[in-house]
Amino acid sequence: MGDKLITNNHVIQVPQATDVLLRFVNEDGYTDFASKRMSSTDFQARLLDGMSKNSWDYAILDFSIPEFDTVPSLCLTSQDKFTIGQSVALFGFQFDQPNLSIHTGILSSRFVTGGVKYLQLHVSVNQGNSGGPLIDPKTTEVIGIVTRKMTGLTRQFDELLESFSENIRALEQASKSGTITMFNYIDPIDVFKVSQRQMAKISREIKRSANVGVGYAHELEKIREGLGKLK
Repeated sequence: MGDKLITNNHVIQVPQATDVLLRFVNEDGYTDFASKRMSSTDFQARLLDGMSKNSWDYAILDFSIPEFDTVPSLCLTSQDKFTIGQSVALFGFQFDQPNLSIHTGILSSRFVTGGVKYLQLHVSVNQGNSGGPLIDPKTTEVIGIVTRKMTGLTRQFDELLESFSENIRALEQASKSGTITMFNYIDPIDVFKVSQRQMAKISREIKRSANVGVGYAHELEKIREGLGKLK
């Protein structure tokens, strides 16, 4: 069937990206074991199967790359038999750091939303964990794919960001009706719009980096089905 790379679909959907760095590290978690940089277009062309982030949020990519021939593979669990409270581990380059880190916790719940099967995790999930494997430490098998987190501040940040958006929309509407020009031809409405966008951007970064909350992973049902179709 050939080597495959599995990650979240939302991880590979980055419109502004021009290139992609694939990197595996040694046991120290920092020095390179193998790496390769390619254009975003070439990377996207390797997509074999997947589902959107609003669904099972996975992507299976062709990983037949000579530079990674000696990289060991992880095994996917063949049976979805999990125990609430069992230990789990996950990996990631959190907050864009160059060193790979491991976190451990427990499987705190299982539930289904919109037909998608979720594993709820009591473990620190942050930016840089998306698309990574959720591991059963006892068997070392992959039991899920880490997909997102939710913090106690998520809803409040969403409301704050929406207020910024409403302010910007109101200012843009006011601009269409006429502007107030001050010295040096500076329009205060334009200045206010810029400041609102800056505040919204900062709030998004704070929301993304908040690390106290609940992590989620998807079960592997659809990934196994996708791999089966590619045989």
